[in-house]
Amino acid sequence: MSKISGRKLIEQPSIYLLLGIVSAIIIARLYVYLGGNLGLGYDGIKFHHIFLGIILVIVSGIVFFALDEQLRRNNTAMCVTAFAFGFGVGLISDEANFLVSIGQYYNLSNYYQPINLYVDAAFIVFAFLLFIFSVFKKKQR
Repeated sequence: MSKISGRKLIEQPSIYLLLGIVSAIIIARLYVYLGGNLGLGYDGIKFHHIFLGIILVIVSGIVFFALDEQLRRNNTAMCVTAFAFGFGVGLISDEANFLVSIGQYYNLSNYYQPINLYVDAAFIVFAFLLFIFSVFKKKQR
């Protein structure tokens, strides 16, 4: 089996997917911790970061499927798309974890309950394991 060099590893779109997930969760948590509002409002409707995540996943998914051949030829564009997709997934998972774990008691103090942090950490570990699996799968080719 051949080793994957550091340069080859950095060219893997899956590492940008992982970085997107991790950075989205960290940024969302830091934003709220530093005093940011949990949701942006417009006309009495609250938009939480789950909606931004859904938009990023949809747009990056459409870009990926619509420009599949072009992205395969341009690794930088593929990595940017993977990061955007991962960032969207991270925002969705962070908000979904929060909404599911606290149910009807939606308030800021519940956002930092240990169970929420553990679930986010478990999701990051799961994403990392998927990344490792994808690297080994590519290494076997």
